[in-house]
Amino acid sequence: MSSCFTISLSLLFFFINFVGTESAPTFLRHYCPNTTLFTPNSAYQSNLNTLLSSLASAAADGTDGFANATVGQNHPDQLYGLFLCRGDVNTATCSDCVATGKQDILQRCPNQRVSVIWYDECMLRYSDGSIYSVMEQVPSFKMYHTRNITNQTHFMRVLGEAMDDIAARASVGKSGKKVAVAEANFTSLQKLYTLAQCTPDLMVSECNTCFRAAIAGLPRGKQGGRLFTPSCSMRFELYPFYHASAMAALVPPPPAPVTRRK
Repeated sequence: MSSCFTISLSLLFFFINFVGTESAPTFLRHYCPNTTLFTPNSAYQSNLNTLLSSLASAAADGTDGFANATVGQNHPDQLYGLFLCRGDVNTATCSDCVATGKQDILQRCPNQRVSVIWYDECMLRYSDGSIYSVMEQVPSFKMYHTRNITNQTHFMRVLGEAMDDIAARASVGKSGKKVAVAEANFTSLQKLYTLAQCTPDLMVSECNTCFRAAIAGLPRGKQGGRLFTPSCSMRFELYPFYHASAMAALVPPPPAPVTRRK
């Protein structure tokens, strides 16, 4: 993403969504700097429409929840785009989210040469500079549960261990998706649920760098929280917020034991 993305957003507000509710994509936040405008009815606008249609088609065709595209031959009319769907959502949900973003981003960011929009189910972005295989930590924003956690010292230890675990596993991403989840015991009656995801075009070291910064920026002392950047996201809650069965399907079963003949 171009150098105009230098301001880190810190938008703190309460949000909860329940897993399994079939509904329209849940809008979270958009970002589009007013310093990068294109002329209406220009070649750039035509290329942008083509780009967004291409990404929406890719999402509908099933692309493992991620795709990128480039439209145009030369600057200033060339542009780049990609989408990333949350690792546990199915193709239909992913497609619906990207299709919604295709329309929504043009309304929320009119005449913008650089834009990114986040939903609970996906992220969609485009730029007049190459964004593929480029790790971006800004703009970023975070959300948190309004209730404070009890026994913060113990909670932060459990959370830290869980985040370290999923950051390491999501970074290597051998399933075609760089995503990982974990459940941890906070108390004997309460579990902690965590998720980390990185765009699969990035190298292991780049994902890990993005996750480390995200972990440092997560809200402290809260019962739940998330942090989003263009390249990665992390979340923790005291209730299940992802589809465990879909995540389990991403992890191949261990190889069957070899039976040796005597």
